[in-house]
Amino acid sequence: MFNRIRLKSGFHKLRQEIKKLSRKNHSVSWSHAKNIGILLIIHNQKELVEAEKLALDFQNEDKKVKLLVYLADKTLAKPQIQNIEILCDEDVEWNYIPKKEKILSFINQEFDMLINLCTEICFPLIYITALSKSLFKVGAYNSNQTAIFDFMIATEQHSLSGFSSELKHYLNKIK
Repeated sequence: MFNRIRLKSGFHKLRQEIKKLSRKNHSVSWSHAKNIGILLIIHNQKELVEAEKLALDFQNEDKKVKLLVYLADKTLAKPQIQNIEILCDEDVEWNYIPKKEKILSFINQEFDMLINLCTEICFPLIYITALSKSLFKVGAYNSNQTAIFDFMIATEQHSLSGFSSELKHYLNKIK
């Protein structure tokens, strides 16, 4: 019950922040996106390795990539590549709102494309996505989040590599 109150308070604060928000947005194809921000939640070491591989794959496609990962498990080893920022429970307030300077910097960065690779609800990452100044926000379909994203994909993929490859397939269709 306490978690529900925390979440309700977080969503209330998010709605207030969204009302103040004005941003320019337009669709961006995968081939035209050069500066990409990626948000995802990591539950285990396998997903962390997969996230690092994904970042390297994107960089090999001449994309400047910055990842912000929410570590659900504090015992995980820290990522080995430098363009991954870590977000954990210590970085959020009691109502799940992110509070660190690195997070505000990520929100204020104007990425060509912001990709939220979460296929589940992770409020700190939803908050960051909603307030981001990115030009084009992309993520998994959720009927409660249609106001936050510019482009959503209904997917059955729950693995990071499966969802990201499906996402790239559809983003390549945008001209």
